[in-house]
Amino acid sequence: MSKTDPRIIKTLRHIDEALLECLKENEFRKITVDMLCRKALINRSTFYKYYADKYELLNNYLDRVLSEFSEAMATTDFILATPHTIANQRYIDNFRRSIDHIHDHRDIYRVLWQASIDRRIYQEMEDIIIRRNILGTISSNPAGDQQITPYHVLYAELFASNLMTLVRWWLANETSVTRADVETLMTSNMKNGLFTTFKYRI
Repeated sequence: MSKTDPRIIKTLRHIDEALLECLKENEFRKITVDMLCRKALINRSTFYKYYADKYELLNNYLDRVLSEFSEAMATTDFILATPHTIANQRYIDNFRRSIDHIHDHRDIYRVLWQASIDRRIYQEMEDIIIRRNILGTISSNPAGDQQITPYHVLYAELFASNLMTLVRWWLANETSVTRADVETLMTSNMKNGLFTTFKYRI
């Protein structure tokens, strides 16, 4: 049967969900295939039809999550904005799409950021924003010299860290902080700087 078969898609989704549920409650080293099968309501033979072991499952799942994250964060042209153009609707729309993706997947990200696994997913997400997206946007900017310098790398690292910290803070406080608040903070930060943006809020 093809992996486009609805029954297979449903089974694989149940295995993914079982992995997340187990990671909420256990260190990965303590998770067994039997535990995953019980959560997913499948037998061991079904599990081994798709994965050699729990490590292949984890890495396959993480790679898929990070690939979707990278695609969602691919449009980072708002980092090229100036204080005068940051309110441009194109930049706002692109930033909003990125934020919406993170919010839609927040339950998954929360688990993976806290999970006891060998990979540091939060840092991998920062690196995706830095290496693949921001530096790629800078190097392909026709208005710039397209030469990546150490200052570009520093800017990308600071921007990515700022964005990820803001997102993690938002998800920890989403009952009192809205998407609009996050947009306002990010826009103000890019326009006025960190100190001016936050000093009157504390």
